[in-house]
Amino acid sequence: MSAAGLTLLLASILFVAATWGPGLLRRAAPALATIPRTAVFALAAGALAWMTTLFTLGPVIAWISTGPSWLPQPAADVCGQCLSAATPFGDSAVSLGIPAILPLAFPALGAAAVLVGMAMEFALVRTSRLSSAAGLGEQAEQKILFGHSVRVVPDEIPYAYALPRRRGGVVVSSGACDRLSRDELRAVLGHERAHVQQHHHLVLTLLFGATRFFTWVPLIAAIRDAIPLYLEIAADQEAKRDAGSPALAGALLKLGSPSPTLRSNSAVLHASVAGSGSERVRQLVGRPPPRNSTLLATGVAAYALSLAAAIAGIHWPYLAALLAGCIS
Repeated sequence: MSAAGLTLLLASILFVAATWGPGLLRRAAPALATIPRTAVFALAAGALAWMTTLFTLGPVIAWISTGPSWLPQPAADVCGQCLSAATPFGDSAVSLGIPAILPLAFPALGAAAVLVGMAMEFALVRTSRLSSAAGLGEQAEQKILFGHSVRVVPDEIPYAYALPRRRGGVVVSSGACDRLSRDELRAVLGHERAHVQQHHHLVLTLLFGATRFFTWVPLIAAIRDAIPLYLEIAADQEAKRDAGSPALAGALLKLGSPSPTLRSNSAVLHASVAGSGSERVRQLVGRPPPRNSTLLATGVAAYALSLAAAIAGIHWPYLAALLAGCIS
């Protein structure tokens, strides 16, 4: 396949995935929910693969451009030979009459967007966590419940949520302690401990930071919406093992929401409320996923692997050339 053909093929794959991907993810959700931690990893990898493939188009276009003409002539000649040696397209490459620095800068632009987004997200979360921790220090009481240290907030509304361990860990209201049965409270605390122990806060911070400037892509937006649900289901699985499904289901029916200010705090991973998604309910009652959702989930995994293979195939020639000492 020529470089121009590969460029069109990759662009078409990206467009189809960006527009049809959200619908496929919704239909595959029942199967993905049965393996929530794997689903989180696969969807996050799929988002990064889509973004990487988008910016991989730059080197492909560079293969058919005029070469690194922004460099001094001796260096440009060396780099031009390197590009020619690295490209897998041989004599099929044609000149586009544009400096190669333009498409080669495209991946650098993508990397900068990811790094800046992550820096902004970490700064936002850090500020929110400091605020939340300060508030807890003023009103929360440290207690040992079922062998675990938790913070109990004086509030009649029954709720629970999780912060990172250093910023407070598991927080539960006094209303939840009063209204939930022993098994229900054990289930809720097990759920929140799972968020802390499995580092779900870090997962979301990395995901939201890396994709911060890519929410205009429907697929990326759908993945950002889906992963928090799968993290909830992963925490539910831990709670079910600890206290059983009936206790967790009963607790979810009794729990309410914390204050609007707390719900909007980016440091708070989650506040348990009833009716938080049909797939979460499906997992609680143990209903098997539809067969077609399993097939679609397999297709989602195959798509992510195909993008990874395309990325590796495009970048490996350049890496091999560098390792061989082509550019010195």
